[in-house]
Amino acid sequence: MKRKSRIAVTLLAGASLIIAACGGDDGGETTEDPPASEAPTSEAPSTEAPVEEPTASDIGITETTIKLGVAVADLEAVRAAGISIPETLTTDHLFDRWQVFMDDINEAGGINGRTIELVQLVWNPLDPSSFDTLCAAATIDNELFLVLNGTGLSSVARECLLDAGMPLIYGDVMTNAELATGLTISLAPPTEVVAQAGAKQWIETTDVAVGSVVGVLANNTPGGTAAGSAAEATLTAAGYTVKKIELNSLSGDTAAINEEGASAVGVFQAENAQHVLLATPFTENTGFWNAAAPAGLPFTLMDVSSSGCSPFGLSRAPAAAVGSSCTTSYDHSTDGTSIRPDTEFEAECRAHFESNFTEYYGGPTNPGVPAGQQITDSTGKVLNSDYTPQECSIANILKLALEAAGVNPTRASFLEAARGLGEVPLALIGGGTGLLAPDKPFAANAVHVVKVTAAAADTAPDANGLYNGCAAPVICGVVTSDWTSITD
Repeated sequence: MKRKSRIAVTLLAGASLIIAACGGDDGGETTEDPPASEAPTSEAPSTEAPVEEPTASDIGITETTIKLGVAVADLEAVRAAGISIPETLTTDHLFDRWQVFMDDINEAGGINGRTIELVQLVWNPLDPSSFDTLCAAATIDNELFLVLNGTGLSSVARECLLDAGMPLIYGDVMTNAELATGLTISLAPPTEVVAQAGAKQWIETTDVAVGSVVGVLANNTPGGTAAGSAAEATLTAAGYTVKKIELNSLSGDTAAINEEGASAVGVFQAENAQHVLLATPFTENTGFWNAAAPAGLPFTLMDVSSSGCSPFGLSRAPAAAVGSSCTTSYDHSTDGTSIRPDTEFEAECRAHFESNFTEYYGGPTNPGVPAGQQITDSTGKVLNSDYTPQECSIANILKLALEAAGVNPTRASFLEAARGLGEVPLALIGGGTGLLAPDKPFAANAVHVVKVTAAAADTAPDANGLYNGCAAPVICGVVTSDWTSITD
């Protein structure tokens, strides 16, 4: 509900001007009214609350504007490096996904009369040094109230922002340490919670004997280390012997990192590991996947990094990943038999995306199609990118929290308001609803399991419009479990 400055109704104290007049026809003495200038008066003090005027209440807040940063990936640099990315995915398009929500807010009068201005903050996913550039742009070069990112922002870059005191709203997994700063709000559960849930799910369904060696593949980023340690602790508590390997993700050399992943397969086998749990991002898994499959080393994914088991992330997985499972808070559009209908909030998000980007993509959205993609199936039907859920969910939380943070919000009052929102709708995550509370700065309440499934480009759609259970002829995640609460 929108919070407005309230103006108290003017009250009169009731002490009216009293004039004593005695008189009659009995011939008694008459007391005349005193001159008005001498009349005793009692005027009540005004109880009208003063109107709070907008002020420059904090960094990034002026009397008329709220300035926010939006962190987006330099996709042109990624494409120039030879990595295949849909042509519709551009750096400016990533930014525009946020701008359309702020345009709506501004056109409706803004937040307590202030308009929202966005500043584009860019990083190159292939160049770790660009994290420092982004951090400087956010904390030194511009005066920003907070930073927004849907997914993909490295934990290294996030650490820099938080060390500088910059609030961050993030659409993906963060570590417990990041959430404990009091500066963050996330949609997904913490990295450690997802890793624990993934390890627990594997323990409950495996036939690998207790006491056996189980591998954990992580990396040396803050998030990767936290996830690997959480999975290791869960497995150890269940009686397994853990062999953990960390990839040198901080090197920024994708080829070298994937070579390390491939080499890890031999190390795990030498240790007689019966299974491996992966706590690494999909961009670092290819080397491991391609070596593990022919070696017959089974593995399970844990969605503890940006877009790890999202429709986009899984669509980038090689055939070697097919058949594995993933514990994730991301929702997926199909259980292999039908496409799940949108919730009311998801339908609003879809309609908003289509009203702004149908022309850009050349048609309406199709559920389950990876972000930014246009796919032509074997019948000639064109399937367009699904809407982007993180931006929609975050924009809603942002607006509600700004409205509740007062006429003159501060970073502290905003973060307090956000954590006090209670139940919030979520698009394609956590089962459709989440909860923000003073002791719970992440929204999603549940995770589930999906199976990595392949549909070749020439796979024909079935009677339900599915391609070997997928919503499009790509590698996808097919839901295989109910939602499991992580808050019980």
